[in-house]
Amino acid sequence: MRALYWFRNDLRLNDNLSLNLALEKADEILFVYIHDTSNDKYSSWGFKKMGEHRKLFLSQGLKELNQNLGEYAHSLNIYVDDSVNILKKLVIKYKIDTIFCESIEAFDEQKQIKSLSIMKIDVVTYFQSSLFVENQLPFDMNDLPDVFTDFRKTIEHKNIKPNKPVSILEKIFKIKSIKDSKLVELDTKFNDYTKSSFPIMDKKFMGGEKSGILYLKKYFQSNKAESYKNTRNELTGINFSTKFSPWLSLGYISARQVFFYLDQYENNIKKNESTYWIFFELLWRDYFRFIMIKYGEKLFYKRGLNLSKENIKHDFTRFESWTTGKTKNKFINAGMNELRSTGFLSNRMRQIVASYLINELGCDWRAGAAWFESKLIDYDVYSNQGNWAYMSGCGTDPRGGRFFNVEKQQKTHDGNSTYQLFWNSK
Repeated sequence: MRALYWFRNDLRLNDNLSLNLALEKADEILFVYIHDTSNDKYSSWGFKKMGEHRKLFLSQGLKELNQNLGEYAHSLNIYVDDSVNILKKLVIKYKIDTIFCESIEAFDEQKQIKSLSIMKIDVVTYFQSSLFVENQLPFDMNDLPDVFTDFRKTIEHKNIKPNKPVSILEKIFKIKSIKDSKLVELDTKFNDYTKSSFPIMDKKFMGGEKSGILYLKKYFQSNKAESYKNTRNELTGINFSTKFSPWLSLGYISARQVFFYLDQYENNIKKNESTYWIFFELLWRDYFRFIMIKYGEKLFYKRGLNLSKENIKHDFTRFESWTTGKTKNKFINAGMNELRSTGFLSNRMRQIVASYLINELGCDWRAGAAWFESKLIDYDVYSNQGNWAYMSGCGTDPRGGRFFNVEKQQKTHDGNSTYQLFWNSK
């Protein structure tokens, strides 16, 4: 069989079940990554879907992925094109029998798969970005609890454990490589990230599988895990929170790999409330994935899942003041300046600025979600859409939206205004 492996948000060789399936079935293989041209187009909100920070982090990882494939005498073919269009051309040019890729259960990505199927192109997808696979869940997807706490308690009560991460199949040494000799470099900008809490020009924070695994190992060789719960709500610096999310978002590392190192740490070093809280966050990440599988495109509707919610309005002038860090609130401006300058923002500040946009500026939550998609290094369609819907009251939570009192949040998390002054300074 002649196969094409289409890397999407799984830019790694190990613990890549979809890639292993392709290697198992194929006799010859073409490795492909496509930077879809839709990422560089302006959305209806007035900005590009993928900003400069994520594109730089992506380009770093693609370069490393090509090098990693080179160790097995293969290469990565990179294209900037419409995904469906270039895949159709490659299938015809190289007489490809089957395209293999990971499944991304979001509207635009599913639309691509449907378009290929309509063209009678055989596509085998494999959902693998979660900690747990669907057949491990103790309920049918249609019966997935609409409240996270119910989901979490069921998983914990039944003591369900993730599958162990797997290595790449040895067959990669033997399989014949199809090479198209395309290695287009993405148009990237090199910014000053020295103030960033995730400085992607620092070797320790660059995109790529080896970089991600090395960071993961070093994190659990330190004592950071045992104090995670105490530091996770800090606002700035490289030592607060785990910082796994950027590598997870593009699939440089898998959730199962994170759990594997966490489990070893708890068994051999220390297990406490903080280490549990890392698992807790991985469960939230899974939950947003399964919620999107359950509800699909409804999570992208203006009212989300809450069809009874009053009409949602939008003010473009207020929205622009938020994106540019020129609101009436200096604390909010600091957060938006950090995001715009670095592509990273602490989880606490993400919630605060989201609440401010929705509740105090009265803007459409989907505009905020789109801005985060454009700017965040660690943008992930499931977590981003799920969190914004949750904050706005358009998700599954029966309590409605979440309101954060900005003044109270600043006193709690930035009492001496260090963060505010740091990101509002010229």
